[in-house]
Amino acid sequence: MPNQLAQSKRRQSLAEHEAVLAALAAIAQREDTTVMALLRQATRNLVKTRATTPTQAARLRQAVWAKAPRMPATFKTAAQVARFKRSQREFDQVLLDLALASPQAIQERNSLAPSPQSVRMIDFDSAHATAAR
Repeated sequence: MPNQLAQSKRRQSLAEHEAVLAALAAIAQREDTTVMALLRQATRNLVKTRATTPTQAARLRQAVWAKAPRMPATFKTAAQVARFKRSQREFDQVLLDLALASPQAIQERNSLAPSPQSVRMIDFDSAHATAAR
């Protein structure tokens, strides 16, 4: 019978999984959170660290973009528009959190009319000056 704890084995025993989950449960209880929240945090950190190399970031970006919210051809209710906009905002936030897109890239993608120039504020200080001098 082969050794079940051999390092060459890819399959892990149920006891090992239970031990890791028990440790996670203890951490979650001590930090007053859930095991799922800890798992989400760990997976996001893993993706973020893997996205540091340009080639890996490009692969990850491609996989994530495949899951981007798609706008339907027509909206029948205002609630559908709100749901789509909320899912789009959440998707944009995930891209930022995982360091897969810059704020400028998201702005360009979401903008109706991308501008080749930066927005400039003219006479901003005089428009917001106080009346008392």
